[in-house]
Amino acid sequence: MTDRSTLPWLTFDCYDTLVTYSESKAECLAELIRARGGDGDTIDTAQAAFETREREIQTGPFKLLNAVLRESLNDAMAAAGMDCTVNDEAALIDAVCMAPPFNDVPEAMRALKENFRLAVLSNSEPDIIRHSIIRIGTGMDAIVLAADAKCYKPAPGMFRALLARLETPADQVTHVAQSFYHDIRPSKDAGFGCRIWINRYAKESDAAYAPDYELSDLSGLAAALSSRD
Repeated sequence: MTDRSTLPWLTFDCYDTLVTYSESKAECLAELIRARGGDGDTIDTAQAAFETREREIQTGPFKLLNAVLRESLNDAMAAAGMDCTVNDEAALIDAVCMAPPFNDVPEAMRALKENFRLAVLSNSEPDIIRHSIIRIGTGMDAIVLAADAKCYKPAPGMFRALLARLETPADQVTHVAQSFYHDIRPSKDAGFGCRIWINRYAKESDAAYAPDYELSDLSGLAAALSSRD
């Protein structure tokens, strides 16, 4: 049996890298708006308000993710001229908990676990992230959450908490993520040795923070990592 303590660390963002966080939130919000007779323009207004408020809250005094989501939903519904109920809040939390992994994720993660210790760094809390980990289907060697660090990515404190948990220098860690804002930029600032951008949404790169590799999904990740050897 492989001594996992000798394997290199491969760290992942979870939401929008491994599981369909944004899609699941957006679908739930759209369903709530449509149930009240709202149209596409109303949905767009609510979605924009949600995204703005979510980011604002996460850069302020720390609140657990469930509180961030509830408050963001209330603001989004208000922007749409609609009331938000406790049941609406519960539906949104459930949508995030039940967000499925991207199709490429389970198989890729199983293969990667043979040669790497796997860690997740997520803007989440235990009661929410556990559902995602179960659905991914690959036991993680470490999980570090906003609930642990008492801040949200891209705050440097999240990356410091991860490195402290791994007990490994940043330049010996490879970080894999979809978001430039939350992960690719701050992981460079934190000195991570390799950064791999999973560009699932065909976005533009930032030359000042260019990743070491850019992939459209996780299916090519093992090959990219092998090419570095």
